[in-house]
Amino acid sequence: ECSGSHLGRVGCAKRAKKRTCFANPRNTRPREGRARMDEREVCKRELGAAAVCYQAPVESWMRMENQAKRMGSKTVAHAAIETTAGSGGGLANLAIGPVVQCMEAGTLGMPFEVWKTRMGRYRSEGTFQSFANVYRNGGGLKAFWKGTGAKMVESASKGGILMYSKENINAALLASGVSPTMAGLSAGAGGGVCQVLVMGPCTYLVTGAVTGDQSVSTMQRINQTYARAGIKGFYPGGTAIAFRQATNWASRQGFTEAVRERFKILFHGNKDAKLTKWQEVAAGTVGGTLACWNHPFEVARIEMQARGDQGQKSINMLEVFREISKEHGVGGLFKGLVPRVCLGIWQTLFMVTGAKLVKDQLQEAGLL
Repeated sequence: ECSGSHLGRVGCAKRAKKRTCFANPRNTRPREGRARMDEREVCKRELGAAAVCYQAPVESWMRMENQAKRMGSKTVAHAAIETTAGSGGGLANLAIGPVVQCMEAGTLGMPFEVWKTRMGRYRSEGTFQSFANVYRNGGGLKAFWKGTGAKMVESASKGGILMYSKENINAALLASGVSPTMAGLSAGAGGGVCQVLVMGPCTYLVTGAVTGDQSVSTMQRINQTYARAGIKGFYPGGTAIAFRQATNWASRQGFTEAVRERFKILFHGNKDAKLTKWQEVAAGTVGGTLACWNHPFEVARIEMQARGDQGQKSINMLEVFREISKEHGVGGLFKGLVPRVCLGIWQTLFMVTGAKLVKDQLQEAGLL
């Protein structure tokens, strides 16, 4: 049984063999505004120097108290332990991320990626004309899965990186009292930037497979690129990828969390309510659509990587923006927006909504 005192909460944490403890911000002196005792120091003394001890803001503490009531926990600390177990950047996220991301890419993700990439490179083609040209020039339906090998390597690696970093950042920010929307924006941006290291070479190979010489295999393209420019040759458009990924997942995670908060009030009249699975899917769909505002970064990435694959002179992201705007107007920066919206929704449903639902189910089953 967990008592309401701080030592009771620490004892609860010890018995649960967790390394997380939350200090009560209400234990303050009226005048001095300091804690009556430094609960974090007691936490570390009792749980060990490696313990994670939070001095949560009052609003966060109140949220945890409400969570404790819903969970039937005796104390806030017990609720905090239960809700934080497995929610950060644990090994579970390294396992969930690659599986979910590969499922996303292997289904409709890859066709949307190929369609979008062709439109971003051949900007004079219309939406449906580009779709038809992928089918016609690539030998039928299989053309929409061109570069799948490189994409699977990318998905397996970037999915784990995204989930590990994003969830760890998100859990830490929420524990510090940051709002879910702001935590989602920051976590998504951080996770997206972390992905660039593995995404650069993989997206380069996919772009080359879609826009370059169709007779060149992936291994031949790797050998040619390395012989021409070394490791650096696999990272044209690295700046555009960084901007795209940071804004991608900041927007997808942030917008989805914002919509989820609104849905809780709209459908349940309670900001702490649990959404149904279909409401989660709807929130992910809206979030994924709104996140496509950053499409110019994607067009710049495609152009820079296609130039690199074909051995053309490299130019920076701002020069790409100027060149495309001069040739096609501002609208040229949004070529491929339709398949990008479809891809954004599909990825958000898997990596934000789907990942959350999977983790919820595993936690309910006691596996996390």
